[in-house]
Amino acid sequence: MKNCAVSAFAFAILSCVVLFGNANLAVGDEGIEVMSMMGSIEVMDMNSGPVAPAGVASHIVSVVPQTARMLSNVPTSSWTYGCSATSAGMIFGYYDRIGYSNMYTGPANGGVAPLTNLGAACSIIATRQGFDGRSTPGHVDDYWTGNNKAGPDPWVDVRAEHVWGGCTADYMGTNQWKWDFSGDGKTDYNVDGSTALCSYGSDYGGKLYDCIPSASAGLPQTELCHGMRLFAESRGYTVLENYTQSIDTIVSGGFSFNDYMDEINAGDPVMIQVVGHSMVGVGYDASLNKVYLHDTWGDYTADMTWGGSYSGMLQQAVTVIHLAPVPEPGTLVMLLVFAVMSLIWYARRQWQHAM
Repeated sequence: MKNCAVSAFAFAILSCVVLFGNANLAVGDEGIEVMSMMGSIEVMDMNSGPVAPAGVASHIVSVVPQTARMLSNVPTSSWTYGCSATSAGMIFGYYDRIGYSNMYTGPANGGVAPLTNLGAACSIIATRQGFDGRSTPGHVDDYWTGNNKAGPDPWVDVRAEHVWGGCTADYMGTNQWKWDFSGDGKTDYNVDGSTALCSYGSDYGGKLYDCIPSASAGLPQTELCHGMRLFAESRGYTVLENYTQSIDTIVSGGFSFNDYMDEINAGDPVMIQVVGHSMVGVGYDASLNKVYLHDTWGDYTADMTWGGSYSGMLQQAVTVIHLAPVPEPGTLVMLLVFAVMSLIWYARRQWQHAM
């Protein structure tokens, strides 16, 4: 795991808030552009459907070469109520399996995020009544009516909305018809299956840290990257940094293949953003300039060339999250023993003073 540089936090203070209401807006094919002090921030619609597009089969890898560097323990999953929420679920499912054990605590698989078929096996991506031990309405019940459908959401004027918790789709705003990112006074995000993603696009190559939309765009204030932070924090973990960055084939100074390899080498999966679709980078082959990934359409590993296209969808950006390390189990035991001994010592001192 990596440590967050102090300069990252300083930059985050400058760039984290997007002023949708007071910005000059231009609506394009890939989303809404909003002017910021560092350049234009694009609000991209990550809205691929549940069915894999033609050509995906050509990316599926039957045997990963020995020259590849891979992360184990990253779950696979079919599309589960949105590609971005599914990808985030796979990332947090990985962390659940390597020591961040509170990411998923449901009854499936003994309380450990399953390694395959994640979305169908447990509720870390999307909660719903009658699934994975839940007895009350959850994400699917309150927000889902059908792929690519706009609101109003099912809970509106019917019942109280459930309190966010336990799934990535809640905190990322996926499927929730609540936000006016165009500033025209009308709700425009998110249709079912969609998640809003803020990025500097091709205007600036720097990292957009923890982008928090203005309250004027709607409440709660969230989008893809910030929602990942909210989910991790809701599970009791500290986020050192989270950002979205365009890649270097799109803009000079962007996130490079070397940067990507550094993340994998450090044990951190990377969310890969192609046009309209999110996937999870889980490995690489430096000799081939290849990225190995889980694409949200099945229990397999696929590949693509860095900066290339995945079934016709050009790679645009990455989203990265770094978590603070969790103490080793032995460290926790030592701390507990120290605390108990300190209490015993304090009690004895109090008793001696009372004699």
